[in-house]
Amino acid sequence: MKIKEGFIIKEIAGKNVVVTTGDEALNFNMIMHLNDSAKLLFEKLKQGSTIEELIELLMDHYEVELEVATKDVKGFIQVLIDKNIL
Repeated sequence: MKIKEGFIIKEIAGKNVVVTTGDEALNFNMIMHLNDSAKLLFEKLKQGSTIEELIELLMDHYEVELEVATKDVKGFIQVLIDKNIL
């Protein structure tokens, strides 16, 4: 899986915000704030990643259990799909 071209993270007023560039700016008319774990996942997805790699990333970085990491990753992925970012 990979984040679509044209979506980037910017820090605005101390918050991590997804913004669009190019043609995607015409279709994406919302502000999406990311917490630290969502930013970590988003950055990994910019490079391309599997669900399993994302789960492993959360488990390693935040020392959470498999069930928690799986739930968080799947929930974040669904948000990105719903917002047509992934």
